[in-house]
Amino acid sequence: MATEMTGGKIVGERGTVVTFRQKCENCGYVFDWNKTTIVPAYGSRKVRPFTCPECGNYQEVEVRYLHKGPRQETN
Repeated sequence: MATEMTGGKIVGERGTVVTFRQKCENCGYVFDWNKTTIVPAYGSRKVRPFTCPECGNYQEVEVRYLHKGPRQETN
């Protein structure tokens, strides 16, 4: 499974369970504790947003599942 994240840094994946650390997209600050969420297959999940303690940026957090399998053509 491949995942992509906005507002976080993925530190581990196990099936649809993703472990991450919140990361500010503005200044790059990364929280020093892990959080875990479940990402639905073929979809995305919004996780609790946060305010960066370094720069005050309000950051949305979203994890997306990326399907990398063969592409099916429609007729």
